[in-house]
Amino acid sequence: MSCFPPPSLTPQRQALLQALLQRLGLDSLSNTLALPLVEEALTHPSAGLGFHNERLEFHGDAVLRLLAASLLRHHWPQLTVGELSRVRNQLVSNRELARLGQAIGLQPLIHMGVQARHDPTAATPILARSCEALLGALHEALRLSGGDGLQELYPWLESHWLPLVQELLRHPQRHDRKTPLQQWSQTAHGCLPTYTTEEVESVHGHPHRFAAQVHVAGKLLGHGRGPSRRQAEQAAAAQAWATLQHHPPAPK
Repeated sequence: MSCFPPPSLTPQRQALLQALLQRLGLDSLSNTLALPLVEEALTHPSAGLGFHNERLEFHGDAVLRLLAASLLRHHWPQLTVGELSRVRNQLVSNRELARLGQAIGLQPLIHMGVQARHDPTAATPILARSCEALLGALHEALRLSGGDGLQELYPWLESHWLPLVQELLRHPQRHDRKTPLQQWSQTAHGCLPTYTTEEVESVHGHPHRFAAQVHVAGKLLGHGRGPSRRQAEQAAAAQAWATLQHHPPAPK
């Protein structure tokens, strides 16, 4: 952060952030150490306040992945490494992080620029990344306060993630189109789909930062855009799978 505490942290703003921490069961963090970190986490680069949440987002990504891996190993020891990876990717996806952000009332607390606020395509990625940055801020604040960081955050995320993982295991392909496309490709053509992904927007957090194409046996089947390479590939696979469902190839 460029200043500590930030000028945006007025008494009214502090009260809002303290209420957020109370909703998360982290009342002990409502202090002068934690609130500037939370304020930073909820400041999108487009706000133009002289500080933003990209570093805390990077921090939060690592925290989320570690806690998700711990949860899955503890509750579902029978899953293979491939299954663990697939479910973890769903847990830390923009879709689920945005749902988590909505559940804790994060959206109205995010500082962002006017253009970003009125861009409907940016709403989900900004909310997801703010939630990710918040986890980074909370982990750092807990550690600086003498805590472990991970132990305090785990119960809150566990209560949110357990029903979600159960749903994902009951319907493993609900949000995953790469797996069925791969299975079809191997059965129909004896090969794997090939993805070509490139960065087309340089702005970090842009909802269409990456563009992907998917080919099977040399034929272009789908393309998609997304804020990450993985999500762009999922979008391309989803388009390819939808095309196959509506226009299945003629049998050889």
